[in-house]
Amino acid sequence: MISRIKLAEHLCSGLAGWHQLQVAQNLGTLSGEDSARNIIAQIVNSQGRFAPATSQLPKNWGATKRRIDIALLGRTQNATTWYGSVEVKWPGTAFDPHLVREQIVQDALRVTFVETSVLNANFVLLGGAVESIRILFDDAHPNAADRESRRLAFGSLFSRNLTTPDGFLNNSRWSKEFPEACDRVPKNVLGNFNGKIKTKLLALSESRFSSAGVVGSVFLWQCNRTRGAAAA
Repeated sequence: MISRIKLAEHLCSGLAGWHQLQVAQNLGTLSGEDSARNIIAQIVNSQGRFAPATSQLPKNWGATKRRIDIALLGRTQNATTWYGSVEVKWPGTAFDPHLVREQIVQDALRVTFVETSVLNANFVLLGGAVESIRILFDDAHPNAADRESRRLAFGSLFSRNLTTPDGFLNNSRWSKEFPEACDRVPKNVLGNFNGKIKTKLLALSESRFSSAGVVGSVFLWQCNRTRGAAAA
């Protein structure tokens, strides 16, 4: 069985290479989540271990229209085991970082409420041009205290350093900075969750050109939560 870290490395390296090719063809601005999901599915399928399925309803979510970007299923016919789930974010050239930060936190929480087994991969994958990553993590908001507070909390949850890969937000902080964090988890699954959100950076990769340096980055985090008051 391929390890979570090895799979994460394949996904990050493959997507960074794909983005580098896009930039080389002057198509970098056309990179987006739909294209990234297709590349992820190809990489997952190539491992020969899992069957990727896009826009899937988790087994434990009941009757809801909510879906997960990519499910990692067994390769046997009519396989029902979920080995993992992946939520993908690839911000374009123009976006509201305040909103996208909350969406990524929502994704992190969503994958922790998907019933998985064996590999138990609860992945959030974020990629984009170097400018987009900078806007999300590094560009301060000196004249907007709420935006700056959310940016700092976002950075506390999502490490970009493999030597210090762990991040977390306790309930009091995530519920204050990201009040809609739970809105995309079905209420029957969410229960009265008030635990801690935790992440671990498993892999990162960069798209580079010798003259321009880094032109894009891809990060992948394993996401978990403490139980808190979640439903049984």
